[in-house]
Amino acid sequence: MLDSDSCKSSPSDTVTIAELTHEELESLLEFLYRGSLAPEKMDKHVYSLMLASHKYEIPYLHKSCERHLLENLNVSNALDVLEILDFCSHQKLKDVVLSFVVKNIDDIVFSAKFEAFCTKNPHLSVQITRASLIDARDRRRTGDHC
Repeated sequence: MLDSDSCKSSPSDTVTIAELTHEELESLLEFLYRGSLAPEKMDKHVYSLMLASHKYEIPYLHKSCERHLLENLNVSNALDVLEILDFCSHQKLKDVVLSFVVKNIDDIVFSAKFEAFCTKNPHLSVQITRASLIDARDRRRTGDHC
């Protein structure tokens, strides 16, 4: 990114990465130098690091963030994870998280976050609704009502 002709500048110039806070940028640089982050830093910055990995095409960071998101997927963060995977156009993992949301639909739909999520992400709300209805239909067909 910084080596391209459009980014040539003198050594005294400052490079600004506006989408990251100072702390997030420090975590990104630490990851780039070490190849990993302490779990508490990854917990705190995984969403911004995922976005940075997507924007700056950093595959190893992307894989680390994906793994962290899936290992820590739960009812309280599923909508956030779904949103970030949608933004990063990661359909395979998005489908995994969408399936998790459907399996936990009662807890998620009646959470305080869901209404704000729907307002911000109407297309994902439609996808959740459709996936939930398809799941219910399939369970009726197979006789599995659990």
